[in-house]
Amino acid sequence: MPEDQNQQFTADETSAENAGNDSATDNQTPPEDLIPKSEVDNLLKALKAERESRKSYEKELKEKSAQLEKFAEINPQEYRRLQEEAAIAERERLAAEERTALLEERYGAQAAEANKRAEVYQNELKEYRKRYALEKVFFAAGGRTDAEGGVSFFDLLADRLGSSFRLEADGNITVIDSNGNPVMDSNSGKRMAPEDYLSTFKSHPIFGTFFRGAKGSGAGLGFGSSDSNGMTAEDLASLPVDAMFERAFG
Repeated sequence: MPEDQNQQFTADETSAENAGNDSATDNQTPPEDLIPKSEVDNLLKALKAERESRKSYEKELKEKSAQLEKFAEINPQEYRRLQEEAAIAERERLAAEERTALLEERYGAQAAEANKRAEVYQNELKEYRKRYALEKVFFAAGGRTDAEGGVSFFDLLADRLGSSFRLEADGNITVIDSNGNPVMDSNSGKRMAPEDYLSTFKSHPIFGTFFRGAKGSGAGLGFGSSDSNGMTAEDLASLPVDAMFERAFG
């Protein structure tokens, strides 16, 4: 085949290949997740700065190592002394860490128990302050102060109604419902005063007997009263406090 025809075929093949590449390139769409050029430039700058910083650190480290070697040559005795002191300091540091670990292991359980006891004490102290505040409110509402056999009317009431009150940070108590929310006075729209809440129990068949000048209105605790059938109710006022409460709730 003549040389000019070979050259013509080669030129045609190259043109066809270039045309195919151009067509493939035209059909490709740029990916949507390409990083913007500005971010790429920032990454390259950060990488360059990190490399330069590392080179500077390596250079400084080499210079200090050379200085140390030079110092060891100039004053080998002082160099050995410094090395020995550094080794002693490191051993002392490790020994201190070991002693600290042993102490933490030995007294860790005791510290946890002490914290637990402190928490119990704080809860007991809080409960005591709450009962003290409630006791003042009970007496202010006309609660009876007499007691017998180590049991008082307030003790009986606090055991039954203590959960209806919450101690606040200022030492006062708030009347709360079963969900822990303050009970609101339907008349004033404000929080119900503890005295007003306790006063609502003056007509209670049991708790009414805990207040001076108040008697329970229910059958079985009337003082010479009668029940719904006209029968004379038992007078419990003469009973001891604990016996009265046991009879009422028994």
